[in-house]
Amino acid sequence: MVSTAEIAGFSAEVAYERLPEDVREAAKRRILDAVGASLRDGDAAQNEAIRRTVAGTSDTCRLWGSTANASAADAAMANAAAIESANSPVFLSPKLSTPSGAIAAVLAAAERRDTPGEETLAALAAALEIQGELAWNAPLDEFHPATHGTVAATAGVGRAIGLDTGELAHAIGMAASRMTLELEDARYTPLASGFGASNAVRSCLLADHGVESPDSLAAPNGWHDIVGPFDLDLDPGCERVRDAAVLPYDAHPYGQPTIEAAIELAGETPIDPADIETVLVETFENATPVLDPERIAAALVDRELSVHREDRVDLEPIVENIEIVATDEFTDRMEDGTFPSRLVVETRGETDYEAIADRFDGHPTVAASWGTVEEKFRALSDGVYDRTRRDAIVETVRSFEAETATELARLLD
Repeated sequence: MVSTAEIAGFSAEVAYERLPEDVREAAKRRILDAVGASLRDGDAAQNEAIRRTVAGTSDTCRLWGSTANASAADAAMANAAAIESANSPVFLSPKLSTPSGAIAAVLAAAERRDTPGEETLAALAAALEIQGELAWNAPLDEFHPATHGTVAATAGVGRAIGLDTGELAHAIGMAASRMTLELEDARYTPLASGFGASNAVRSCLLADHGVESPDSLAAPNGWHDIVGPFDLDLDPGCERVRDAAVLPYDAHPYGQPTIEAAIELAGETPIDPADIETVLVETFENATPVLDPERIAAALVDRELSVHREDRVDLEPIVENIEIVATDEFTDRMEDGTFPSRLVVETRGETDYEAIADRFDGHPTVAASWGTVEEKFRALSDGVYDRTRRDAIVETVRSFEAETATELARLLD
């Protein structure tokens, strides 16, 4: 069974120079993707309330997309919540697990210590490797996936600020002792991720000042006793970084293939939106409650969906005629890690157009290119920064080895 010492030892040994080039590039793409998602302000009122609560005047960590600063722990919370409230990166495990907290916490801690870019990337790679392994192997029962994120974020933060393995094991012990309940309310998820990111930074700072903790994974009444025993197969090359999917469309992860199929179908065939009679979507059982007919209609009409504007009157005639059904075949295929979907558009000219998809550009088996991530970032940051600033942010992330989280944060005011 895995212990806090094992996770700490792994994180401390991850080295930038031993990471494969594609893992380094994937880590940088996850940074740009997370920054873009944070600027979307998916729950603007809640995010602004969090910023007002944590903002300070003398602290040095940036609240992204604002003029305010806060402590590292508070900045991690605010930025993680902002990332989580939009279409952030996600591990497509049975219980979807987002690395929003890990990315925000590692960057805040690295900004606080002015950690070099190479070390920051190594810390982030370690955190994503750990979270990916936890997402697939550590049961949670009634606990929120942000619990996985808290442990991973702590391992990454400790690596970023240079804790030794003993100190880092204590930090992970402190962080892992705070498991987060699973509440079936989407509004809670950004808060859960934010609290986890803040807890990660605080646990590492406490350990840095000599506070000790028992092994809350393996100790009596720890994780293994509560949710069951588990092991992790941690890879020093941090291949799990590539498993954190990029979501190119403003939709639920399960809906990404359907949206992509709609965009491609509308772009490749002469469909006039005014002629659409009915739209049938066949998919898997878990997707039916979260697929949004209005987003499907927007994809068919606009042929893109980086950002979705709600309550569009022009889409209502199509939305009213969209049917979403689950099939046994597609539900069974979902077990293979794909999200199968069949889209059939019937027009008034009695012509049927069909598209089938089970992956999307950004799925772990179809790695998102820099072009995809950059296009999404530019769409999400439009109206927040001018073109010159957006160019500078993209270039800073693309050359992050030679930069720092401090420089990136300076551009995110």
